[in-house]
Amino acid sequence: MSENTRGLLLVAELLTGENRTVILQPWTPPPVSETKPRLRIIRKPIWDQSEPILDILVLNSDSQLLLLSPTTLSSYRMVSGQWAPTDVAALSLARPAARDPRGRIQTTADGLRIYVPGTTCSATLQPSLRLVCAPANDPWPVNPRDTSLVARWVTDRNILESPSFQKGFYDGASGWFSAVDHRLSDRAVNSLAGTESWGSDFANVESSCVPDPTVIASGSGDHPDHDQAQVYEIAAANATPVSEPMTLPGPITALWPAEIAGQATLVVRNSKTGNYEASRLGVACTDD
Repeated sequence: MSENTRGLLLVAELLTGENRTVILQPWTPPPVSETKPRLRIIRKPIWDQSEPILDILVLNSDSQLLLLSPTTLSSYRMVSGQWAPTDVAALSLARPAARDPRGRIQTTADGLRIYVPGTTCSATLQPSLRLVCAPANDPWPVNPRDTSLVARWVTDRNILESPSFQKGFYDGASGWFSAVDHRLSDRAVNSLAGTESWGSDFANVESSCVPDPTVIASGSGDHPDHDQAQVYEIAAANATPVSEPMTLPGPITALWPAEIAGQATLVVRNSKTGNYEASRLGVACTDD
């Protein structure tokens, strides 16, 4: 390695029999980019149990918890800093739950709606928890705070379909989709650069610290005993990390935008205990 007036110079000498070849190749280092993370992830544990957790909903100023499992919807009330069970209702499933179950619970103008592949349920909380289910794949907004992307489950599968995207997909946010072919692309099937380390789950998580849309994404799932979540800024068809990765104690099984702006619902299966752990993820500026 040498140096000339323009910068570094790589010099290679190749010997082939009696022949000697010298190659000079200039090298310009890439520009120094901002390495300091602008956001940090905050994780707040909510609940853990041995049965899979598909989704959670926190209501009434964090005093009530609704928890969706593959066959039940459970209600809890905060008492002396602990969640105490108050009610449970069974889901009348039109089809048996898939081996890798997924589902959503969302508030509506007249109560609650439960969406699982092949079944849609309406729920009321007063005077007691009550479910009315029917065999249907009703459409629902993937982000409860943004109705621009409406999707529905595919019966007997854990994927989504939508008029907004021509393929089946696992998740969608900010105009991008994690398709069944494991590509991150937009409606025109243009690829999103910088997502090579992503898994199939990602969700919008707004922040005033970053001007462009931000999402929190799961890791690629190459390690069965742990996973990670990281926040990315999406601009000009490129995803750039804006937080340090948060290491998690097992694979992510669900990652949904929460009903509260700036938060996401996370479910991890702890590789040591085997339990499913539901948490809320938020973001904060690193200068805070």
